Amino acid sequence: MVSYIIKRLAGLIPILIGISVLVFLILHLVPGDPVLIMLGTNATDEAVSVLREQLGLNKPLIMQYLNWSLHLLQGNFGESVHTGNAILPEIIKRFGITLQLTLLASLIGWAIAIPIGMLSAVKSGSTTDIIGRLIALLGISVPNFAVGTLLLLVFSLYIGWFPPMDFVNLWDDPFESIKKLILPAVTMGIVMAAGVMRMTRSTFLETLGKEFIRTARAKGTPEWKILFEHAFRNSAIPIVTIAGMQFGYLLGGSVIIEQLFSIPGLGQYILDGIHQRDYLVVQGGVLFVAVVFVLINLAVDIVYSLIDPRIKY
Repeated sequence: MVSYIIKRLAGLIPILIGISVLVFLILHLVPGDPVLIMLGTNATDEAVSVLREQLGLNKPLIMQYLNWSLHLLQGNFGESVHTGNAILPEIIKRFGITLQLTLLASLIGWAIAIPIGMLSAVKSGSTTDIIGRLIALLGISVPNFAVGTLLLLVFSLYIGWFPPMDFVNLWDDPFESIKKLILPAVTMGIVMAAGVMRMTRSTFLETLGKEFIRTARAKGTPEWKILFEHAFRNSAIPIVTIAGMQFGYLLGGSVIIEQLFSIPGLGQYILDGIHQRDYLVVQGGVLFVAVVFVLINLAVDIVYSLIDPRIKY
């Protein structure tokens, strides 16, 4: 297992290099000069030239990339050209907020998806199954920003259960923090639940048709034990796979939800960097999300061996 983890971590290096090159080139090909955005269109040529030299934007792209990569290897993500603040501490701070939102959304999504998916498989072809599949189809079809807008209008504007408020960190005031995060978490959880629900139903339905399930029933094993001890454990690997992927997607794809609910997370930080042409912020933020996503995939692979002892690396 240790050698497998080391090999996987070593395999991250070319992936992250490719991601960093791609992000760097895409950002520098986007129209718009960050120097003119900072100084304004009325800035003199001398002022523009001085600032461009200070930021290193007057050098060839390959030199800019190598210089940025060298600083990354030293743990230095640079400083924001707009605020002057160090980027890495800001990314870690914002990531903590996004992680709180994603964890809550995942718990909500799993709590919805797994029971409904299992029930739909057990009662395959019944009205319950049809309703479960319709719920999953609806969750996949409706965009998350539409769900979020609807929840915001109903529960915040009309009913007033969750009035708009400043973000509160979970460690400072858990009740107020959850109260602030519940609507965006439900929004993200519903979208996540749809994919997990479909996977749970299909894998559970396939497992229930296996020989060992029929043998367990023939031996008089209680139905609850068949479902939760035999069927669920043998169906868990595909469910864990899709759940892990969805968790990674939520971490990196919460931009719209954070913007909609005014949550100062990592997604909003990267989006602000894009609007302001703050190259270092966007490059550092995207690379950080990429590292986290790959580490989540590695964690999912390790969980496989805990679920099924037959899997060895």
